[in-house]
Amino acid sequence: MKMIYKGSLGAILGLCLCLSAVAQDLTTPKTDTVAVKKYKPFNVNLQVRNLYLWRGFKVSNSPITDVDMHYTTKDGSFSAGFWGGAGFNGEYKEFDYYVSYVKKGFNFSVWDINNVTDFPNANLFDYKRATTSHFIDVTAGYQFGDAFPISINWSTIVQGRDTHVTSNGSLANNYSNYVVLDYRVWKEEGTNVHLFAGGGFAFGRDENFYGSKPNVVNAGVTLNKDLVVFSHHMPIAATAMFSPEHNYGAIQLIVNAF
Repeated sequence: MKMIYKGSLGAILGLCLCLSAVAQDLTTPKTDTVAVKKYKPFNVNLQVRNLYLWRGFKVSNSPITDVDMHYTTKDGSFSAGFWGGAGFNGEYKEFDYYVSYVKKGFNFSVWDINNVTDFPNANLFDYKRATTSHFIDVTAGYQFGDAFPISINWSTIVQGRDTHVTSNGSLANNYSNYVVLDYRVWKEEGTNVHLFAGGGFAFGRDENFYGSKPNVVNAGVTLNKDLVVFSHHMPIAATAMFSPEHNYGAIQLIVNAF
C-alpha cells in the first residue's frame, strides 16, 4: 500500500507541476526578439579616397582620408558636425564645420569650408576677404521619390575667398553658384548608378569661383555599391568625372571604412 500511495502522490505532484508550467507559459508575456537599432546622437565616420574631387576640382591628386564627427537628432533630420581631410603626402589639409537639415525630400545645409592647402600661414579665425582661407557655402535642394529618381541642388558661396576686384580697387564677393542635377538610371539590391551634371556661374559677371566663364564644370557617372567584407558593410562609390571648363577628367574611389 505504501508503494501505491507514493506512486499516486508522485503522479499528482507531477500533474500539478505540468499544469503550473502551462499556466505560466500562457500568462507570461512574450518578448520581442527583433533587434532594435539604438539611437546614437554622436557618431564618427572614416572614408579613404584615391584622390579628392569636388565640384569639378581636383582638390587633391594624392590619396586622402577624411573624418566626419557629428551630432544627429533622433529622427535624423538635423545634423551638425566637423569634417576634416588630410592627404597621404601631407600637402592637402582641410577642416570644416557644418549644419544640415533634411525633411521630406528637401535639404538645406551651411558649410564653413576651410581648405588650407594653399594657405600655409592661415589663421583659423581670419575671415577677411583678402587673406581668409575660408568660404561659406549654402546649399538647398530637393530629391524626388523612386517614381522620378532625380535630385537638384543649388549652392551659393555667400562669404569668404570667392572675390573679385571692383572698379575702385576694392574686393567684393562673387556670390558664385553651383547647380547640379543627379539622375539614378539603375538600381539593384545593394548597387545603383547615377548620372550627374553641374554648372558654375555668377550673376552679372563671367568669372566665378569655378571657372573663367559660366560653364559645365562637373559631369559624369557614379556607381554606389554595398561591399561586404567578413560580414562588415563597407559602402563604396566610384565616380568618373569630366570637367568641360577645366578640360580634364578623373576617377575617384571612396571607401567608407565605418
